[in-house]
Formats: sequence, C-alpha cells, structure tokens
Amino acid sequence: MDELNELQSITHEYRKSLAAYEARTGRAPQSVDLSGNGEERQKFARMDADLTAAEILMQNKALEARLARLESVPEFESRAPKGRVAASDPASPEYAHRWLKAIVNGDTAEFRALSLGSTNAAIPIDLERRIVEKKQMVGVIRGISTVNRVNSNRNIAIENALPTSAWIAEEAAQTASDPTFSAQVQVRARTLRCSTILSQQFIEDAIGTGDVGTGMDYVARKMAISMALKEEEAFTIGNPGATVPEPDGVCRNGGTIAQGVDLGSGAALTTTTFDNVIDAAHTVAPEYRNGPQVSWLVSDSFLRHVRKLRSASSPSDYLWLPAGAPNTNALTVGVPGTIYGFPYRVGKYVPTATADGAVYAIFGNFEYYEIFDRVGVTALMDPYSLQANLQTRLNVYQRLDAKITLPEAFAYIRG
Repeated sequence: MDELNELQSITHEYRKSLAAYEARTGRAPQSVDLSGNGEERQKFARMDADLTAAEILMQNKALEARLARLESVPEFESRAPKGRVAASDPASPEYAHRWLKAIVNGDTAEFRALSLGSTNAAIPIDLERRIVEKKQMVGVIRGISTVNRVNSNRNIAIENALPTSAWIAEEAAQTASDPTFSAQVQVRARTLRCSTILSQQFIEDAIGTGDVGTGMDYVARKMAISMALKEEEAFTIGNPGATVPEPDGVCRNGGTIAQGVDLGSGAALTTTTFDNVIDAAHTVAPEYRNGPQVSWLVSDSFLRHVRKLRSASSPSDYLWLPAGAPNTNALTVGVPGTIYGFPYRVGKYVPTATADGAVYAIFGNFEYYEIFDRVGVTALMDPYSLQANLQTRLNVYQRLDAKITLPEAFAYIRG
C-alpha cells in the first residue's frame, strides 16, 4: 500500500510539472525543451527514474502475491466454463473428490469446510449441474414455460383493464382513469425431495483413484430422472389444494382454465373430432396465439387419435397432411410436427382415462404458465442414521412453485 501511495504521489507531481511545462512553452508535454534550464531537465529525469522504479516495484509485489497464492491454494484443470479453478472452488472435480472422501471417512469437519452456507455437507457443483441439466432434458413443460428465480413468496397482480382512451372534441375535458387489477396469483414455494441410500462400498468404489465420474454420474442421473418425472407430473396435474400442496397443474381437473371444448360428461378422448380441435384453438384470443411458446400439450394417445382422423366424405383419406400435399392415403407422405398448424408437446402425465372433467389436451401460450424456482438443487448428506448398516443417505431437494398466471391464454379439450 505504501508503494502504491508513493507511485500515485510521483505520478501526480509528474503531471503537474508537465502541465506547467506546456503552459510555459506552448509545446506538447512529449516534446524536448532544448532551451530550458538544466535544473528543470534534471528534475524531469529524476521523476522519470523514480516513476520507472516504482512501477517495477509494484509489478514485483503483484507477482510475489500471485505466487504466494498459487503455493497456498493449488490449481487444477476443470471442465467448468471459467477454465482453471482452485481446488476449493465447488466447480472443480477435486472439490467433488474431497466431498466423496469426506463421506468415506465420516469427516464432519471437512463437511463444514466444503459447505456453502449450510450446516451439512455441500453437494459439488459438478453433481448439481448434472442434475439440473438432466431435469431440463427430461421435463417437457419446463422447457416451454416461463421459468423465474424468486427469493421469497410472491403475490403477482393480474391486469384487469387499461386506462381509458377516447376521441374528444376540441377543448373538451378528458376523463382520466387508472389501470385496474382483478386478482393476484400467490406463489408459495413447495418442496420436492429425492432421497437415496449409498452403501459404503459404492462410495469407496465411486472414489477409486480420484475419478468421480462413473459412480456419481449414475446417482446424479437416476435422482435427476426421478425428480424430473415428479416435477413434470405436478406441472401437469398437480393440485395446490392437496393436503401436501403441489404446484398448479396445467391439465388439472377443475383447474383455473375456464374455457375450451367440453366433449360431454364422461366422454372419452376418442370422441374428439376435427371441429373440436379447431374450436379449442380459436377459443384462445388471437393475441395469445402467436409466439414461440404457443403449443399443444397432449398425451400420446390423443396425438395418435387426431392423427388418424379421416375425411367424412372420403373415409380413406387422413386429414392431417402438409399444406398442398396430395392425399395419397399413405403415411409416407409425412406430416409436420403440428396439430392444426401449431406445434405440440407430448406429456407423460396428460390424462387419458375416461372421466368427467378429465383434460385430454391443452392449447395455449405457455409464456403464461410460470415456474418459480425458490432455490436451486440442494443436497444434505446423512452419514449417521444408517451407520450400523455401512450406509449413507443422500437427500436432494428443490423448492419451487408453478402457476397459470393468465388462464385466458389457454383452452382445454376435456371429457
């Protein structure tokens, strides 16, 4: 710090002297004043030497500090985007190795050292990242919905009306009005948890000589698939009014979507007609039928049924063919990945069983189905409760909620 202050002081004086030189001679500071007195030239020479020496000293100090840091915290190559990271960085493979080794040895002190604001063992970011990536790959609804990060419970206002606009006569008075809000959507974080038991033998084998990829990648993949499927089920048919509240499912029987096509009480999905599909799409207002998140959400059974719909006048002709394609009565002509010109997603948990009010298909703008992630994937390690069986329990959890924030942007086809 003293060297830095000295460098700044020398630089300040140097600039003052250069400014005085320019004012006296009218020349640029970089020029040489051959007519100046010797004292002034000697002063500039001394300042140049002092400035050069101070700069070299500061560079050496910075290099010494960096070398000391490298010696105290060794660095390793990592697959993380930031390149080289320290072994204490949660993004490094070495961090994951330390985490597993602490489990093997029951080293609670190491658990605390590796913790990221938790009183228990922190999960390595490599494992956490794999879980998140796998969930994104498995989940259908999460991929087309709006995903938010929130740090608390929220109440989201829903717009009801805009301020009033009107044509008025010259010098007439204008009546002012405010936008209004008809309702609020409450966001309350729900907890999704996955728990698995790791044998001591598995943990030791997973560590091996330091390669954590094989065994722990398997655990991460299986836990990710389990959580993704449970999450997808809740996003589809979840009930926020259940004893253990869940996110609001977009296909929930008796949900917040109040418009669409009702096939009749207890009607099967196989009663869906060509007209029903068109009517459902046009139930959604035109302003919500545009955008990258507009989609059908259907079951594979529903998709199979509508793909097999045929012309009433020519029962051998399929209805769903590319625009302008000749109807050859053959599936080899191919069909686009759309229903009535709109893309579709096949959901694993979209209802197919015949029931009164069962939602067989949803059409709408999934920009208005919003997922609120309260925290990322978090892990807690329990090496004690199953210690007599040489087992360790790994608990992974996530807190989130999901809501339909604008029901009129959707329409259903239901029984």
